[in-house]
Amino acid sequence: MLKFDFNLLWTIVNLIIFFLLMRLFLLKPIKKVLASRKELIDGQLKQAEDTVKQADEKLADYEAKISNADEEAKSIIGDARDKAKVEYNKIVDKASDDVAKMKADAQKKIARDSENARTAVKEEIAKLAIETAEKVVGETVSAETDSKIYDEFLNEGSEQND
Repeated sequence: MLKFDFNLLWTIVNLIIFFLLMRLFLLKPIKKVLASRKELIDGQLKQAEDTVKQADEKLADYEAKISNADEEAKSIIGDARDKAKVEYNKIVDKASDDVAKMKADAQKKIARDSENARTAVKEEIAKLAIETAEKVVGETVSAETDSKIYDEFLNEGSEQND
């Protein structure tokens, strides 16, 4: 059987004291270091999760902004096209009005020039008629008679044209 002697008792006491000292000086600091490491790792994991969450939120925000930018660009382009059409129509209408005005002015000028030409031709014909009448009559008629004949000729010519 097992002998119980004093050495065995000292060995057991030494082992218990050694265990308590090891626990006091070695195990408690190791547990503290492991606990602090665990807290550090947990903090870093939480920080990484927060960073990933923020990155996902920013990504979603940027994607929303990009889709809004596309829609806004389409809207701006549509507005620009509408404004361009309105401006085009204004320019075309103004050009049409200018052309109509130029035509009307040209027709008025043509009518005025035509009337002036008719008047000039009538005056020339009247002068020629007076000169011819003087040659036929053989003598010069007075200025008063010339003026009267001239006016009658012009009045007859204008009545026939109207």
